Amino acid sequence: MKLPAITIDRRWNAEDVRLTCIRNKFYTRGNNQEYAKMLELVDGLLPTPENLYIVAKDICDHSKDQTISHIMFVLELEDVYTFYHIEGEDD
Repeated sequence: MKLPAITIDRRWNAEDVRLTCIRNKFYTRGNNQEYAKMLELVDGLLPTPENLYIVAKDICDHSKDQTISHIMFVLELEDVYTFYHIEGEDD
């Protein structure tokens, strides 16, 4: 069986990350400038594992009783949207 070319497009946005931080009581130890800088970072990055780590570390550094891996898991679950594009399917 010959498989079609499949590409993945992953996206996230600062508003969703902001809402996740509120729901999960993340970023309770940061000021408004630090928080805004982190959210700007989200809008400038694709949600690769490395970028999830960068944002999760920033959130963890400004949160109480959290781990980077837990925050990465929550961000992936709640904020990363994955779209699959299959060659020939949308033609």
